[in-house]
Amino acid sequence: MHWVVRVSRRFQLKQDQFKADKQQLEELVVEHDAITKQLGYENNAAERLRLERQQDDCRNRMDKLALKCDRLEKELQALEVEEKVLQTLIALLTPVNFETVTKVYQFCLSEGRFRPMPETLEALLLQIAEIPGDRNEPKPLLRFVSLLIQEKSLAAAQRDDLKAWAKTQGMPIQEESAGQLETAEICLMVKVQPRSQNDPSLGYLVSAAIAQDPNPWKSDVETITTPITIAVTPDPKCAPGFSQDDLPRILNELIATCGRDHHIPLTDLIIQWFLPIELMSLPVEHWQFQSGRWQKEYSGKRCKAVIVRSSDRHFSSNYQSVKSDWEKFWMRLLACLESRCTETLVHLDPIAGETTIDWGKTTVVGCKFVEHHDPDQQEDLWDKLLSQGVPIALWTRQSETKRRMQSLSTCTISKLSESLANHRQKALSHDAEIDRLKAASLCLLLDNPFRPFPTLDYQSA
Repeated sequence: MHWVVRVSRRFQLKQDQFKADKQQLEELVVEHDAITKQLGYENNAAERLRLERQQDDCRNRMDKLALKCDRLEKELQALEVEEKVLQTLIALLTPVNFETVTKVYQFCLSEGRFRPMPETLEALLLQIAEIPGDRNEPKPLLRFVSLLIQEKSLAAAQRDDLKAWAKTQGMPIQEESAGQLETAEICLMVKVQPRSQNDPSLGYLVSAAIAQDPNPWKSDVETITTPITIAVTPDPKCAPGFSQDDLPRILNELIATCGRDHHIPLTDLIIQWFLPIELMSLPVEHWQFQSGRWQKEYSGKRCKAVIVRSSDRHFSSNYQSVKSDWEKFWMRLLACLESRCTETLVHLDPIAGETTIDWGKTTVVGCKFVEHHDPDQQEDLWDKLLSQGVPIALWTRQSETKRRMQSLSTCTISKLSESLANHRQKALSHDAEIDRLKAASLCLLLDNPFRPFPTLDYQSA
């Protein structure tokens, strides 16, 4: 529905109510005057007492209606101002790329979960304008404009026009928000846990959520999350849990939900897999999803990033004794964000038994390695790494790609995920399947201890 119609309907409803209350108030005034006149010539004490009670009741109703009419009149005036404000803003934003507007919209809300993505600029602005916001925070509409002004893709004239509009609203421009849109992330978080800690053959419990993270590197920012219901029938052998083979199908459905229900572009989506130790080496970035009637695509090629995290470390008691080390090394990582990976990720050799990181070097924040070919040895390595509290690891499943891993690790820590995503996109474009798998076998563990998988309330989804 067009926003002008919605604003006008709200105005019309309040105006109708105002007219009805005004009419009732006038009728009460007439009634009050009649009672007062009757009291002027009534001598019977009992009758006078009855009339005085009627007069008091009438006066009380008049006072309440008068207050209500005053409030409605102010609300009508505010709606008139709101309509003019939105009309002006819609005219200013019409020339702006709608994808830019929706990107800013996704990060301007302080609500506890995502709202549906409006399909038009008019509907988007009205939806923001109708959100009450927090008492001590700027109104969501003003915060939206403040963030939009910081968007680098805006033309200078567009930015100046928005600043002028903001000034008329008495809104200070928050220059410090400029970097927020550059670092903000939209994550599809998928948690996989075995139904029985000691028997993965019984299947896995899987939960999913969309997490909106305004700054993924900070340790003191609360993410905004929305739970997603997983509409996949589990393997009968594992029901009510899921089998390992169900996970690619689950990913396909989750990506479809992100696009269909939440309007999240694949190129903006980061997939975070919270995996148990026996599944840490799964080729999650190679899993495909339906992108057309006959077309399928690799998640590692289309999504902004695909990273691995440890569900054991977040949810099992086994690694709680080293949680403080994990947090310590994550804080060290934050201090080394602009250091090169070659300086901060030490080389390990699981095949030769080299699995211990020398944390005595203050520049070391993680490791890189070629994965052991034996599944039991893979689990043993991950147990040792998680026991050390490692927050970041870069590895490859094939020794032939060791050289690619070394060239990739010349970038900085802050750019590693982005560089790996670019590498995967190129690698997964190879025509031959074997070339795609060899070229794209690089994996990344990037596990922020201050960003756990959220506690979900599916009733609010």
